[in-house]
Amino acid sequence: MSNSTPRDASTRAADTDRIQVAQLLTEAAAKGRLQLDEYERRLAKAYASQTYEELDRLTEDLPEATDTSHRRGASKPAPKTLLLAILSGFERRGRWNVPGRMTTFTLFGGGVVDLRYADFTSANVEIHAYSIMGGQTILVPPEVNVEVHGIGVMGGFDHDIDGHGTPGAPKVVVRGFSLWGGVGIKRKDRKSTGPDQP
Repeated sequence: MSNSTPRDASTRAADTDRIQVAQLLTEAAAKGRLQLDEYERRLAKAYASQTYEELDRLTEDLPEATDTSHRRGASKPAPKTLLLAILSGFERRGRWNVPGRMTTFTLFGGGVVDLRYADFTSANVEIHAYSIMGGQTILVPPEVNVEVHGIGVMGGFDHDIDGHGTPGAPKVVVRGFSLWGGVGIKRKDRKSTGPDQP
């Protein structure tokens, strides 16, 4: 739906519309316009919204909502990403665009992928995680839905994720293996002090 096309507020919203509103809410929280609890409450409602009217109510008091050029159009997922740690490490924290597909690999190294403050650009995210004599941790926020299909050979691959996500929120599917290493997947709350905290 183009920005210039008239729309009925009762028109059903698409996944891309919910993701764009979630990004707008994240921007407002990053600028201090929303406290953490209010941000998370609105975020859960955005993912559960069915119509444009419901989405618009969540952002009507935010200055960022006056510029609608970023909404109601085709959403472009972030490009596929490869994160490598060979005798080294990687960290992806803070505010960044989560692609629809990501591969992480550690060999005698370690890594952290923190999705708690990130902007999802796709409703479905696949992470292919591989660790050989290394380790990595994937941190997911409370509202995200998670599926794990990985194996550990003389190593560990977490399958037990505490809690359940919010209906309509992005779904993260983690696949892969670890050999003499580990892949940890943890659901972790955001901190009110922001993304710089571990």
